[in-house]
Amino acid sequence: MLGAVIGVVALACGEVPTLPDGIAYISSVILPAPAVAVGDTLRDSTGKAVPIRIVAFSQTGDTIAVTPSYVVTTVPGKSITIGSTGFVVGDSVRPVQIVGRVGDRLQTPPVAFDVVRQPDSIAPSGLTKFLLGDVTTGEVFSISSPLAVSVTSGATATRAGVKGIVVRYAVTNVFPSSATIPDTTIVLLDDANRFIFPTGRSAVDTTDAQGGASRRLRAVPFGFDSVEIQATANNLKGIPLKGSPIRFVVTTK
Repeated sequence: MLGAVIGVVALACGEVPTLPDGIAYISSVILPAPAVAVGDTLRDSTGKAVPIRIVAFSQTGDTIAVTPSYVVTTVPGKSITIGSTGFVVGDSVRPVQIVGRVGDRLQTPPVAFDVVRQPDSIAPSGLTKFLLGDVTTGEVFSISSPLAVSVTSGATATRAGVKGIVVRYAVTNVFPSSATIPDTTIVLLDDANRFIFPTGRSAVDTTDAQGGASRRLRAVPFGFDSVEIQATANNLKGIPLKGSPIRFVVTTK
């Protein structure tokens, strides 16, 4: 979810005109993460403070150095502060929407992210051991129950879920270890039942408004007894959360 989405400038039909400084089109606002902690700077997955940015392109696809400006379109009230060099500081816990501008004629589509409390813990939302299930007639694969986790912050009495935190899932072991299982036979599925090639054995989810994330395991339940999956997450400074990693086990019997 974190890449640059290229947005062609919406101008008159026909050939793409040459704008000032040779710019033909610009990217959307590029975010290093889907959330920033209140009172802190927007950071990448390693915890390094990284500015938001926009990339401009010429008609030949070459990049052009630009100095964009940004406008917070979230109203009303305070949400973030954006410095002149693109560093973002979270001011108040709330959703945020911004647009970027290059010169007087180019503006990006709106991009949304969240100002959240700094998370401190991750825990399973339910069971950590599941039965893969029987093969349904006519079906080759079986799918597990959701491997669900919750990312939270706060004191015990006031603990609340944290939105916008990246949770990484990975198949870490197949038992018995001597089992020879093709890479795409055991895969982790996203919410649309897709997996990421080439192996499908890793997946990423971003926590929802309640701090929840999950993925499912899909497999042909033959040739192995169980699969171990780990879910890991860091806080917004790149430090592993308390409780990370979480170990799930999916068995065939």
